[in-house]
Amino acid sequence: MQQQAFILMPGFSAMAFFSALEPLRIANRLSGSELYRWTIHDPGGGDARASNGMDLRTDGALPSAPDALIVCAGFDPLDRARAALLGQVRRLWRLGCRVGAIDTGVFVLAEAGILGRDPVTLHWEAADAFSRRYPQIPVSSELYERHARLFTCAGGTAAMDMMLDEIAGTHGGAFAGAVSDQLIHDRIRPASSPQRRSQAASMPGLAPALQRLIERMERGIGERLSLESILAAEGTSRRQAERLFRRGLGQSPAAFYRSLRIRHAITLMETARMPVHEAALAAGFSSQPVFSRACRQTFAKSPRELLGQGDPTSNR
Repeated sequence: MQQQAFILMPGFSAMAFFSALEPLRIANRLSGSELYRWTIHDPGGGDARASNGMDLRTDGALPSAPDALIVCAGFDPLDRARAALLGQVRRLWRLGCRVGAIDTGVFVLAEAGILGRDPVTLHWEAADAFSRRYPQIPVSSELYERHARLFTCAGGTAAMDMMLDEIAGTHGGAFAGAVSDQLIHDRIRPASSPQRRSQAASMPGLAPALQRLIERMERGIGERLSLESILAAEGTSRRQAERLFRRGLGQSPAAFYRSLRIRHAITLMETARMPVHEAALAAGFSSQPVFSRACRQTFAKSPRELLGQGDPTSNR
């Protein structure tokens, strides 16, 4: 029997948590024995509140030596990541406990100082903010990363794939497949599966050249590439790009790229509590006033108004 202790940070993702928990429950049912036991915990000792407002009753103090400690977080991963919690993470790590993180829970592991050379992964929206805060820690874009004692995943349904992969490693692929079938999950996705579709993939019927430009823009935001650099890398002239974007999307390439950069900046503000001026620079804007004007021109709202309502294009 393996003892799993989940720490649910305030505003954790209910989807991600239950995606991790349900495979364990079903494994117990199918096996007819208690393969897994779990407890849930809040950093402050009270009920754990998810980002959707759901409250979960918790189990009090952490077990003294669980087999695995798993931190699940959401938009504000370091809220209530106090010294006592970080000390508990370090203590269990020193005792040889396996430690994992779901969604942005990896921020807590990084603050506890237990991460090293093994790459970690997290939700794609938060990856850039994590890399900026912890530049020495390697970050991958995998759905999940599993190492000898460390495991992380991108959140959402990726937590289900990670747990199914864990079950397969311990109890065999056929048994994990039976658990997956119970979840109406037709296959266990490998870690290398993409975390998200490109915007181009969600807009069928676009010309291949336009799809490539959109994908290049999405990759270029984190590198703060200019539109001119992106077009040059694709071997596309400004006139060709204007024609492609006007015909396919009804807007200019500059307007489309600006909206992508605005969304990226809002995500940095929301996930990492990055100040407005820092998020603006990280998204490739020359200053906070330029960023604010772009927000008003594109969405008729200020950056803080957009932050208050969430990213207007995000479904997270």
